[in-house]
Amino acid sequence: MTIQKILSRIAQKTSLPENLDDYLNSFDRNCVFVTVAAVNGLEIETPEELNHIEELLELNFSRAKENLSYEDFFESAVLDTISQDAFSLDFDEEIIRKAISLGLYPMAGKIDVLNIFSVRHHNKKLIITPESFRIPHNIKSLIEKKFSDYTLTFNKAFTQCIEEIRTAYPDNWLVPDLTDVFEIIHKNPDEKISMNSVEIWHDGKLVAGEIGFISGNAYASLSGFHKENDIGNVQMALLGKYLFENGFAFWDLGMTIPYKFRYGAFECDRKLQKDFYDNIKNKRLSFTTKETKLSDFLKYDLSCRKEEIDFEHLITFSEPNTKWAAYGRQIVEITDYINMQILYSAYMQGVFPWFSEEDGEPVTWYSTDPRFVLMPEDFHCPKSLKKFLKKSPYTYTMDKCFRKVIEECAKMKRQGQNGTWIGNKMIDVYTKFHKAGFAHSFEVWHDGKLAGGFYGVLIGSVFFGESMFTIEPDSSKSAFALFMEAFKNCGGTIVDSQSYTDNIARYGGKNISRDAFLRIEKEALYKPLSTDFKSEFQNVVNSHFIEIHK
Repeated sequence: MTIQKILSRIAQKTSLPENLDDYLNSFDRNCVFVTVAAVNGLEIETPEELNHIEELLELNFSRAKENLSYEDFFESAVLDTISQDAFSLDFDEEIIRKAISLGLYPMAGKIDVLNIFSVRHHNKKLIITPESFRIPHNIKSLIEKKFSDYTLTFNKAFTQCIEEIRTAYPDNWLVPDLTDVFEIIHKNPDEKISMNSVEIWHDGKLVAGEIGFISGNAYASLSGFHKENDIGNVQMALLGKYLFENGFAFWDLGMTIPYKFRYGAFECDRKLQKDFYDNIKNKRLSFTTKETKLSDFLKYDLSCRKEEIDFEHLITFSEPNTKWAAYGRQIVEITDYINMQILYSAYMQGVFPWFSEEDGEPVTWYSTDPRFVLMPEDFHCPKSLKKFLKKSPYTYTMDKCFRKVIEECAKMKRQGQNGTWIGNKMIDVYTKFHKAGFAHSFEVWHDGKLAGGFYGVLIGSVFFGESMFTIEPDSSKSAFALFMEAFKNCGGTIVDSQSYTDNIARYGGKNISRDAFLRIEKEALYKPLSTDFKSEFQNVVNSHFIEIHK
């Protein structure tokens, strides 16, 4: 695609000024972005080209990277876009149908008065399967208390859903050229694909909804809206419940947005996306035409194993150096209680509890600056520990006896400390946190007895190391080395050690600023590990065990 082709299309709709440079410089920044991406992008002219879109995009990306001379903060974003998008000046129905059948997202951009069609082949997108799907803890309560007389429908108000999305998000990509084709497909589905809407109603008024497409036995969400608090969350949960109660193989949620992880979404690269779509059925599933009361969903199991935590309403901590500055510039809150809600809220904001219960101290919450962390790519196993692992007499497990591990950590004598900061309150709440799936223990055994271990909190791809105990030499150190190998293999982002320790320093730990830590944490908390961590830890242990006993 060239700028001349784009300009000639614009000229058909409006008169271009004589000075072309002045005209191009008049574009707003979003228009510049779309223009640069489109001019350098891959042009799709026939549906058949979409069969090879990944190879074509990779080829085009390498060429564009060499030739792109545009220097601006847009440059990296443009490169990313042209590695994911194919463009066309025409909103061809057959190309759009083909894209949907392959699980590619049909979207659009705007250059002046010209709408540009794009086929997005995400480098990464989020997918939910029947096994990974989960319902947030408060959905059942919301239906019972607020939404019992609301109703769910499918394909009752497709056009109205589009208009409501446009109203909610005026600058969205649902341009008329594209939605006209969506309307055609909606009214004329074929054996494999259909365009659909999901609606929530109250007293005859549309209060939430979305549009998406079905390809075989897979469903993909494109865009949605909601007009009332919480109704969007209920719609998401009940749509997922409907999909997996009615034979859908997976739910494609498109680009990575943190809230989607709450429903069990996990990130897929292009290879995994292709695997999913290669295995869908050619015969399309359909949505019911029946109107369903939301209260009817109460007959299903809408429980969540993390019921004691309200993920929607986190407790907010003070900024450092404000409310509690007189007591220490690292303290952000002092409370007289500690429970699962405040503990989860704390970790989601880079805050942790540290207090002496036996000295009668209140629960004190810290956000240290600097923050002592270990990045997986910086991890190195000391030679002496590598040598030890080759002949380790120990057995290693995960989550076998969490409470016992934390109790052993509480007994450890630590240099510079008269007592322990792990009292009964901490033991009780972290044990509950463990049962909720967030806190984990790593045990080292020798002749059937605990020889060492450690525990911490895992949220997304962040591991917050809490405490370690050692009874026999190199026990917990060797367990930590095995942990780090597994954590790195699973795509872990960062290990938070909170404050400096000689032990973590020997593995490559370093101080970073609080702000830098919070920036890393904010993204990594919503980025899940690439595979089941417990399985990978066991794989690492087994591989070392085989080496030891060769």
